[in-house]
Amino acid sequence: MKKVSLLFRLLRYVSNYKLKLLGLILIALTGVGFEVLKPLPIKVIIDSVLSTKPLPNSVLNLAGNSAWMADKGVLLVCCLAIMAISAAGSALFSFWVTSYMAGFCQRLVNDLSIELYNKLQRLSLTFYHHNKIGDLLQRLSSDVFVIYYLVAQIIVPATSSVISLGAMFYIMASINLELALVALSIVPLLVIALLVFTKPMEKTTERQYQNFGSLSAFVQQSLASMRVIQAFARENLMRRKMETHVLDYNQSFLKATQVSAGYNQLSSLITGLVAVIVVGLGAVQGMNGTISAGDLFVFLGYITALYGPVNSLSIAIGTSVVISSRSKRLFEILDSQEFVTDNPSAIAPSGIFGQVQFENVDFGYGLQNEGKRTLRNINLTVPAGQTVAIVGPTGAGKSSLISLLSRFYDPWKGRITLDGQDLRDLPLPFLRENVALVLQEPFLFPMTIAENIGFGNPDATPDEIRAAAQAAQAHDFIVRLPQGYDTVITETGTSLSGGERQRISLARAFLKQAPILILDEPTSALDALTEAKVFAALNSMTFGKTVFIITHRLSAIKHADLIITLKDGAIVESGTHQNLLATGNTYAQMYNHQQIA
Repeated sequence: MKKVSLLFRLLRYVSNYKLKLLGLILIALTGVGFEVLKPLPIKVIIDSVLSTKPLPNSVLNLAGNSAWMADKGVLLVCCLAIMAISAAGSALFSFWVTSYMAGFCQRLVNDLSIELYNKLQRLSLTFYHHNKIGDLLQRLSSDVFVIYYLVAQIIVPATSSVISLGAMFYIMASINLELALVALSIVPLLVIALLVFTKPMEKTTERQYQNFGSLSAFVQQSLASMRVIQAFARENLMRRKMETHVLDYNQSFLKATQVSAGYNQLSSLITGLVAVIVVGLGAVQGMNGTISAGDLFVFLGYITALYGPVNSLSIAIGTSVVISSRSKRLFEILDSQEFVTDNPSAIAPSGIFGQVQFENVDFGYGLQNEGKRTLRNINLTVPAGQTVAIVGPTGAGKSSLISLLSRFYDPWKGRITLDGQDLRDLPLPFLRENVALVLQEPFLFPMTIAENIGFGNPDATPDEIRAAAQAAQAHDFIVRLPQGYDTVITETGTSLSGGERQRISLARAFLKQAPILILDEPTSALDALTEAKVFAALNSMTFGKTVFIITHRLSAIKHADLIITLKDGAIVESGTHQNLLATGNTYAQMYNHQQIA
């Protein structure tokens, strides 16, 4: 994406608030008017109060040729009053612009952040396989401020600077056109400086934020895996990796800073040299009597003031390079393909019975022509209300199979139907509202236990939350906690044991009361007695529901209506517990091995 196109895309967010932006610019321009007015009273003081030069016609016309203007004392007071008003007005409107702009720009940042967050929620899990969470956090929390800089450092300052330069040039040209043209020569020189530095600034800035994203991702991953790091005593290894990331970022930051500083200092040098030339020429003309002392003072005042808007334009140009690099990172997310999307014609049925059917399903992670197949020609029919157990060796594709039911991914080939309707023809929110899931690695939010259990059913009453916890064998340990159900879980859930987290996750799934329940190793962290109680509760909690269970503990699924065995991504056998034992194949071998063990 080209820099200009990126900036125009950002402008789309600003265009939603045209009137507010216009108001902001008008306030800024009013402040510019006070700034431009500042040197003019001094000209009158020097030429007409301290000297005998008559007042300019413009001043006389403005005053209506009043006789009182001939009184130098009155004239001095008027000039001083105008200077005071200019200073106060400039300060007041500068404060107003700063306050107005902060609120306005923050609203833009909020809009962009929400759109980016919504996009991240719509992207399938395939996207997260290829992007680091820490880097995404950096884009969502830091890079979104490019819209702030677009307004605060480009649009408003550039507009104000152009108007200010135009007004100053007009006044200077009316005094001395030759000097005004020399002062204006600064513009093409700054353009040349920009052309020299644009490519290096783009390259170094983009590299800087890429390295910062990698550093953020590494820190996030390290903090999340601190238990493993400490358990294996790998602090020194991780410290060396951290040093490498920090060094890479520091080097790219230094390079970007040097290039940016080079551009800024070259701009300052150009401005300073042009100011020297103008001052020199003006002084010569003053000595020759072709320009009055007051006019020369005004000219010198504007030459000094000229640096402000010129520097603002210089900063705006440099900022545009930074914005283009950082906004590119945002639009990489916003432009990411949504592999799992709602069918525009999708219609939610009036109810769900729970019959699930896999028809010739192939699936793999990534794009079909790039990835490796994980599931091969899956054909499976599960009548509504039945319990299906999915077993097989590690890596057989069990979790991949159930991931398709919630449409975390879509099949490469074939289709999956719910009550005869293709999942892709159901509204995605509707589908997921009707599926309850217990993950192999239960995730709990840093909220109270009651809020975690009620996450899938926010309208649940305290009694319903307690009943779900009792069914999941979680109630007894919850009430022993200091705040009971109001106990806040730590961010990583480490305040609870693995078995406790698993039982809270089970209670959350039970409470959702969805017609389809998916349990991925739901009792792997539980002891045999607790596991038996949980599975006993399943019979009452899942009555009438279609249940998919993945487990390596085959003794817990003997009463499942159907057991399928996966191997290398394919269904190699299916049937009841007794039927599969009688065949003596994979399931029987796995079951007998566990019984012997």
